[in-house]
Amino acid sequence: MSVALFGGSFNPVHFGHLRIATELAEQLQVESIRMMPCAFPPHRDETEVTAEQRLKMLQLAIGEQMLLQAEDIELKRPAPSYSVDTVRLIREQIGPETPLFLCIGMDSLNGLDSWHDWQKIQDYCHIVVSSRPGYKVPESGVLADWINNHRCDDLAVMKKTAQGKCYFCELTMLAISSTGIREKVSNGENICFLTPDTVVDYIHQQHLYE
Repeated sequence: MSVALFGGSFNPVHFGHLRIATELAEQLQVESIRMMPCAFPPHRDETEVTAEQRLKMLQLAIGEQMLLQAEDIELKRPAPSYSVDTVRLIREQIGPETPLFLCIGMDSLNGLDSWHDWQKIQDYCHIVVSSRPGYKVPESGVLADWINNHRCDDLAVMKKTAQGKCYFCELTMLAISSTGIREKVSNGENICFLTPDTVVDYIHQQHLYE
C-alpha cells in the first residue's frame, strides 16, 4: 500500500489545504494522505502559535473521516526539521518496497536545491509536484537536469517502484491562504467558510492570531 505525505505549516489549516490533500489522494490512488505539520520549518520564522496548537487544528479539521490523517512525526523531533530526515524515518517504518510519495508545490520545487541534502530525498521517496500560480517547471540549471533524470509521467509505472521518481499533477487551487486568515482574525473579521467551523471555534477559544 502506497504512503503519501503532504507537509506544511498549517498555520492555520484551511479548505485549500484540505482540497489539495483530497485530490492528491484521488490522483495518487492512495487510501489516505498524511498531512504533516512542520515543527520548525528551516526556511521560515517560528510560527505565532505552538506546534501542538497547529496539530490540534489539523485534527479538528480532519475529524472522523479516514481519507486524511494527521502525521506528527516532525513534531517529535528537535529543530531544525528536514524533509530528508522525515522521509528516511518514514521509509524505516514502512519498509523498503512500499511506494512513498512526498507531495510538494511547484513553488517548493523551484527552491528544492536549497533544501538540506536535497539530492538524497529521492533515495527514500518519490516527489509529487502540484501546480502553483506564477511558478513553472525549471527549464535550465541543476534542478532542470535533476527533473529530466527523475521525471515519470506514468503513475502506474512509478508505483511499481518505491522511490526515485518525480511526478507532476494539476490540482484545484482555492484562493485561500493561512496568511489571509491570520490577518482577518487580527482585524476582527469573519473567517467562516475559509476553514472548518471546528477550527474557527478553536481559534477563537484559544485567542489565536489576535
